[in-house]
Amino acid sequence: MGEWWSGMIMFEKIFWYIAIPFTVLFFIQLVLTFTGMGGEDADGGVEGDGGEGLDSDGDGEAGEASGFRIFTVKNFITFFTVFGWSGITLHNAGAGEYLVLFGSLLIAGGVMLLVALLFVSITRLAQSGTMDVNNAIGGTGEVYIPIPGGRSGRGKISITLQGSLREIDAVTAGEALPRGTAVRVAEVAGNGVLLVEKA
Repeated sequence: MGEWWSGMIMFEKIFWYIAIPFTVLFFIQLVLTFTGMGGEDADGGVEGDGGEGLDSDGDGEAGEASGFRIFTVKNFITFFTVFGWSGITLHNAGAGEYLVLFGSLLIAGGVMLLVALLFVSITRLAQSGTMDVNNAIGGTGEVYIPIPGGRSGRGKISITLQGSLREIDAVTAGEALPRGTAVRVAEVAGNGVLLVEKA
């Protein structure tokens, strides 16, 4: 091992210095991602398309998760992991130093882009099942918990939304609506609360 390392030129050693620590970080990141502890939101980053996502209320205010971000910690680690191993592989294949550098940068950039697109696809796929209360506008439902009149308090309605029966907070500007009243959704009043009227 010592002879192998000492017989290596500095150019190749630099790639090993990059590849080993970033590979360790890459596997740590992979474990955290699959255990749910390495969320993309903790990454920070520069968005590429300003995509919008949904917050827990479904009102579309917290939109970072679906944006295409290139400069993130995950992508940084991926880039240098691939850069290091590409450099080692190309150098051992007999490529010249300039070709090794150019090839490593090209391969690492391509893989980083693919990984970024993969994370965006996974995030958007997960969000496709997220409830968006705006889809309830114009729909009809039934009062589940009585709704006080004149927007003086909240109740709940049962409504089929995105193929599932859901119970959503609701207010009404008119008279109080007792349980079992058929209602129509007029608009989203804010924070995921529906403004309903008697159907």
